[in-house]
Amino acid sequence: MKAKQKKEIFLSRLFLHLDGIAIIPTVLALENQKIISEFKNCSLSEISQQNNANEAYLNVALRLLCSQGILEQNISDDGEIYFNKKNNDNIQKRIDTYNLVAGVYEESIDYSILHKSHNITNTALFQITNNFIKKYQKTKERDIFYYHIEGAILSPIIVELALKGYFDNITNTITNFKQLHPLVRQLIENLFICTQILDHNKTITDYGKFILNRSTSYGVTVSYLPTFQNIKNLIFGNYKLLWTTSGDTEKHVDRGMNVWGSGGAHNTYFKKIDKIIIDVFNRPIQEQPQGFIDVGCGNGKFIEHVFNVICKKTQRGKQLNQYPLTIIGCDYNHKAIEITQKNLHKVNIKVKTIIGDISEPNLLAKKIQKKYQVNLEDLLNMRSFLDHNRIYYTPKNEITQKIKSSGAFCKKGQRITNNALQQNFKEHLEKWAPYLKKYGLLIVELHTMNPKEAANNIGKIAMTAYDASHGFSDQYILEYDVFLELASDVGLRPDPMHEYKLPSNELTIVSINRLVKK
Repeated sequence: MKAKQKKEIFLSRLFLHLDGIAIIPTVLALENQKIISEFKNCSLSEISQQNNANEAYLNVALRLLCSQGILEQNISDDGEIYFNKKNNDNIQKRIDTYNLVAGVYEESIDYSILHKSHNITNTALFQITNNFIKKYQKTKERDIFYYHIEGAILSPIIVELALKGYFDNITNTITNFKQLHPLVRQLIENLFICTQILDHNKTITDYGKFILNRSTSYGVTVSYLPTFQNIKNLIFGNYKLLWTTSGDTEKHVDRGMNVWGSGGAHNTYFKKIDKIIIDVFNRPIQEQPQGFIDVGCGNGKFIEHVFNVICKKTQRGKQLNQYPLTIIGCDYNHKAIEITQKNLHKVNIKVKTIIGDISEPNLLAKKIQKKYQVNLEDLLNMRSFLDHNRIYYTPKNEITQKIKSSGAFCKKGQRITNNALQQNFKEHLEKWAPYLKKYGLLIVELHTMNPKEAANNIGKIAMTAYDASHGFSDQYILEYDVFLELASDVGLRPDPMHEYKLPSNELTIVSINRLVKK
């Protein structure tokens, strides 16, 4: 088999793993109410009323079933959403298979016990994993449902071990496993043999190397396990269970794990981002921005990367004594600002920091001018995977938008209609447009897609996983064409030299653009 074919097969399994983590608890929560096996074609509001469900999160869940080809979604011009059952003879097999790993979501499993030096045979983690191994260790024929439950079992274990460095510098064997308690080591080795990461001689397979070297790819989806374990509550119970007040530790996501997983993904996009940075800072000095601002700076690593690209690969980098860069890190979170300052101080990068909200550019511009005497429009504005995580505000203007997005959107348990979300995003960009006239906006963004298209491309993308983690946590990812159309409505367009669509032009899940004035 050629290397390219191998990679496609391995990547497909990884995507099925991610989808499985999210779709399994969704299907089980709905089937607990017999919504799937006894499904009758009707509207979202009817299904919600019949089952005393939260309409907002029920909508997210049913749309996920559409992305898996179980249902079909239709949205009328007046915004009513209808779901139709597709001919699906395998639905009971799917439910039965998923039930084998129900314990992953019913128990609050502590994966850190894998590092502890005591017997774990009485724990839920051991029993669920061991039952999975017993059932499948001799099975050769494996379907999509199998790979879904394999993902539910395997992914959190891979992430937990990767975070502790067990897969650092792996060659043909995983020598770091010697550090584990013998019973834990035996369990994981048996699991890895069952899932073809190791062969029967405990040598890492080609597939194993592929998966373990991409362990960060599991990080973001696994970080939302606290949300997935509460899908039943979100739809049928206390949907406020995961709410926190400002300053509290988030309940819906493991933020440290999320940042770790995101960091691995960001490395994929840096090559495209670098092209934009090099282009902008190679121009004649009078056409260059004074510097750049990263809104949502997090730990400051993106700022560090961009600074290094400018220093080492651009004309501006050769002129920093004469034309120093103004670098601003902005974040809504005080702790993020502190971490950014600390990290950049270590590498001798002078950064100005400011607390700011992506939804309030006018206020941010005033604060920057007052504190640093810098005009926001004189900077290259940058942000990555942030706009979809903005705070939703009810649109100020009349909603005249026709419904173009197929997405499912919520705020604090209340459904946001699709045309209202579109209008909100348009108004959001409208507030930013005056500050982007000179140098534009370097933006990396995540997108959804029509569930029918997602269902036709299962195994080529992990759309179900992304829609679940964002939909159940009140984040607002739009289709790429809708995103561009709303940007165009406020006078912004992609720089034609720098419009990047990943993984492909046909299936755009991530876009990298410099949005400029039309």
